[in-house]
Amino acid sequence: MSIHTRDIGEAVLGLFHLHHFDEPRLSDDQRLLIEAYRSGQVPEAAWQEHLTLDPELARYWRSDARH
Repeated sequence: MSIHTRDIGEAVLGLFHLHHFDEPRLSDDQRLLIEAYRSGQVPEAAWQEHLTLDPELARYWRSDARH
């Protein structure tokens, strides 16, 4: 098996597409809140209020495709 420079370049570009450089850093509390919401422990109305009051959390939620 031979590896070509082109293949390595495409693989490196693929890594950059996997990581969002402008993704906000979340606090531990924000991460716990997301997990609680995903598991059904936070009602929708409360979740929407959190998103309204926390712009970083809202930005992350809009950018995350896993929900």
